[in-house]
Amino acid sequence: MTADARRQQILDTAHAIITAEGFHAATPNRIADAAGINRSLLYQQFGDPAGLFIALIDREAARAAAQFAQAVGGAVDENPALRAFDTVLEAVDAHPATWRLFLFPPQGAPPELYERLAHAQAVVREYFVTKLLQFDPEMQDPEYTARVLQAASRELLQLRLTEPETATRERLRAMARRLGSELLPRARS
Repeated sequence: MTADARRQQILDTAHAIITAEGFHAATPNRIADAAGINRSLLYQQFGDPAGLFIALIDREAARAAAQFAQAVGGAVDENPALRAFDTVLEAVDAHPATWRLFLFPPQGAPPELYERLAHAQAVVREYFVTKLLQFDPEMQDPEYTARVLQAASRELLQLRLTEPETATRERLRAMARRLGSELLPRARS
């Protein structure tokens, strides 16, 4: 196995443990045993457990950012916030472990996770503000509208992860459209 493949295997193993039980359960011994490697390899690859956690957070943040960028890129439809929700919902379904890390930060998460999360939320909010103003240049209070859309989207995505049987894609999309038509009056015309 290449060094990079081994590194990804270790990160995948740590992520699985963290997703199931939280950061506190992802001890070096547990990760090494689950990955079938010697514990010294963890230290060789990441320096210490904090380094491993930061590498995992950075990898998953990059994945989520790429998925979001892909979701919001491409063809413009008449309501960019709803289009973004639809495509991020697809990303959540395709990569639930990545999104769960940020939508439900596990117990014992290091401060770096919250720093990356705050940065990502600011980027998404700014994206919404920009798109909302493109959609309706005369919109009153686009910053708060973006915050409400972001909070509602987050809640709906969390429901998709926790209640997939009842929080169906169709149900969530319908709710997002209703919320969007209330917050974005031009979408109704």
